[in-house]
Amino acid sequence: MANRSPMASVLVVGAGLAGLACARVLAAAGLAVRVADKGRGPGGRLSTRREGGFRFDHGGQYLTARDPGFARLAEGWREEGIAAPWRGRIVRLRDGTVEESPGERIVGVPGMSSLVAALAGPLPVAYGTRVAALEREGAGWRARTGDGGDLGRADLAVVAVPSPQAVPLLEAAPALAAEAARARMAGCWAVMAAFGDGAEGPGWDAAFVADGGPLSWVARDGSKPGREARGTWVLHGAAAWSEAQLEASPDAVARTLLAAFRGLTGIRAEPLHLSAHRWRHAIPTAPLAAGFLWDPATGLGACGDWCREARGEAAFVSGRDLALRMLADMGIAPDPAALL
Repeated sequence: MANRSPMASVLVVGAGLAGLACARVLAAAGLAVRVADKGRGPGGRLSTRREGGFRFDHGGQYLTARDPGFARLAEGWREEGIAAPWRGRIVRLRDGTVEESPGERIVGVPGMSSLVAALAGPLPVAYGTRVAALEREGAGWRARTGDGGDLGRADLAVVAVPSPQAVPLLEAAPALAAEAARARMAGCWAVMAAFGDGAEGPGWDAAFVADGGPLSWVARDGSKPGREARGTWVLHGAAAWSEAQLEASPDAVARTLLAAFRGLTGIRAEPLHLSAHRWRHAIPTAPLAAGFLWDPATGLGACGDWCREARGEAAFVSGRDLALRMLADMGIAPDPAALL
């Protein structure tokens, strides 16, 4: 392996759940970790957006906590007041029927991005930094930006971005790149809509939609704990529909999904705010189920929900487990207080 010293340097590309989980475990074990992300802040697809005076969780809507380690982390978030259970009525709509969808769902307070911000807190993260290439240099890696800028060298590198973006960053390790290319991710259009207090709702707060139309999910974002405006809604386009409409104009997408939303909810009022955001790589439709990718000979790895399954929690577990494997290969015991 590239460097077996506890002070080995590591570059993590991506400040979503997977990248931050990996970085936190490695940093807790004494490695010199830095993170680079093209966004303006942490979160990846677990982001909160502010538009038109409103706040929307326009990406990942909630998290589950089935993994014991992640459950402990989530409990800590609750104690800190940055997470809470979402107790809204969530249903499944199929062929005109309404079925309850039970289960505990955890959300960030006041937004989903609060959770990744907490993970990123103690880490050195370079935001607004797009890593375009990882080049082999000796026994390590050198990162470069899209305009050829040099981000420096690291002994080890971790790629924690959606699989289509990970493939070119893994080119120097062809076996990893080929494996990452097997994963499939679909795009998703997200529409953010805000209505006045007088808009009547459908009697539920969120719904999985399986009627073959353009919607896959609708949620009254304002029903989540810690939200200021109850009349805020997030609408997600179905995977097949979103893929077919990836190059459509945001305005056309917003109007189409709004019309479908009205048909489901009966809300006819004109929105106070309406906008659309395209997630080009949003949902793993064919994840690898490998957990993570790791090449100890070169010190290069990759992690994310696309390595495991289509759940936000899976991204965290993927990043954490990759970090534990890296430490094991270096003969370093993980810090028991780290995110395990």
